[in-house]
Amino acid sequence: MKKFRKARCPHCGNKLSLLQSWTLKTQGEYKCPKCGGYSNIELDSAVYIFAIAAIVLSGLIYLVWMISVGVLSLVSIFMIMLPYFLFYLLCFFLVRLRKPTARRKPPAAGRPQPSPQQQTQKIYDRNSRRL
Repeated sequence: MKKFRKARCPHCGNKLSLLQSWTLKTQGEYKCPKCGGYSNIELDSAVYIFAIAAIVLSGLIYLVWMISVGVLSLVSIFMIMLPYFLFYLLCFFLVRLRKPTARRKPPAAGRPQPSPQQQTQKIYDRNSRRL
């Protein structure tokens, strides 16, 4: 099961504890205390499959229980909630850290780009005002 592993820093390889990965899963960015590198926090795509499986399994348990026994009790509620507990335990191992990608800002569509000569003139004018 290659998908189930602890989250690790993509810059230095430092492994996060399970409690750290649990608290990080709702945040957008992580700064490694060891190397100081920033990384994006993502959930593995298997999370969605496990979430749907937990919902379906819980519904099936409810249906079978109501058909066979017909009465809700504490045991039946525990059995119905069991797939959700398992799902939350699996989520510890499905948090991933990725290096952020640098995006280049495209030039504005309506404005023409200044020539290098105009840029040099602006810098010269800015520097001459300081004197």
